[in-house]
Amino acid sequence: KNFNNNNNNGLKNEPIYAKVNKKKAGQAASHEEPIYAQVAKKVNAKIDQLNQAASGLGGVGQAGFPLKRHDKVDDLSKVGLSASPEPIYATIDDLGGPFPLKRHDKVDDLSKVGLSRNQELAQKLTISIKRYQKLKQVFLE
Repeated sequence: KNFNNNNNNGLKNEPIYAKVNKKKAGQAASHEEPIYAQVAKKVNAKIDQLNQAASGLGGVGQAGFPLKRHDKVDDLSKVGLSASPEPIYATIDDLGGPFPLKRHDKVDDLSKVGLSRNQELAQKLTISIKRYQKLKQVFLE
């Protein structure tokens, strides 16, 4: 079936195609794979194709560098060492701690980065206690 993508954002309306399993009365359901499985197979095939292409580019593959589907990049010095002009993107999934920052948060005080709410309150309490002790010393001397 053809579903027209009618978004009025000035972009060209290109049709989106999807396979629909039709079942007539009294007929067994076809053994056709769901659309998600079809897409997953195509994506995996493309990744394998790119890995094969990367392994033939001047020894990049022999350096153990074609990224697989879920590789974690620990050594960022290897990122971008491809002979291909296309950029290589890597996600950093583990920054080593709880980061309550959201996607668009602005950070003015970098000392607060990575602190949970309880840690932040404990830090403020510690600062307040130190200030109180200094004031106590000043007035009691």
